[in-house]
Amino acid sequence: MRARRWITNNFGLKLLSLILAIATWFYINRELTKKKDEEEKAIFSMLNYEVVSKKLPIQLTLVGKTQAGYEIATNRITLDPDTVVVIGPKNILSDVAYARTMPIDISEHIKDIVKEIPLAPIAEGISLKNYIVKVNIPIISKIEEGPNK
Repeated sequence: MRARRWITNNFGLKLLSLILAIATWFYINRELTKKKDEEEKAIFSMLNYEVVSKKLPIQLTLVGKTQAGYEIATNRITLDPDTVVVIGPKNILSDVAYARTMPIDISEHIKDIVKEIPLAPIAEGISLKNYIVKVNIPIISKIEEGPNK
C-alpha cells in the first residue's frame, strides 16, 4: 500500500514519465520522417533521369537456312525504313547500338521474301510498339545454268 501511494503521489515520477513520453514521441516522429524522406528520394531518383533520343540502324534477324541450291543475296536486302529514332533514359540508350527486327524464318524458301515485320524490344523501358519495317530478302539460285538450258 505504501509503494502504491509513493507511485501515485510522487511528482518526480510523473514528471519523469512525461519526459520519457515526449522523448519517445520525438524519436518516433523523426524516424517516420526520415523513412518518408528516403522513399521520396528513391522515387525522385527513379523519375529524374535524362531523356535522350537516338537514331539507330535496324538490323535484320534471320533464322534457318534456305533450301539447298539457293542463297540470300545479302547485298540486295532492303529495309524500309532502315533506321529508327528511339527515346529513353540516357543510361540505357548509351549502350544500345542498333534495333533488331523480330526473327524471320527463311527455312526452305526458294523465292524472294517480302514481309512487314515488327521491331523487337530494345531494352527494359524502351518499346517500339506498332513499329513495322518492310523487308525484302532476295533469294537466288546457286546453280549456274549452262548455255544449253
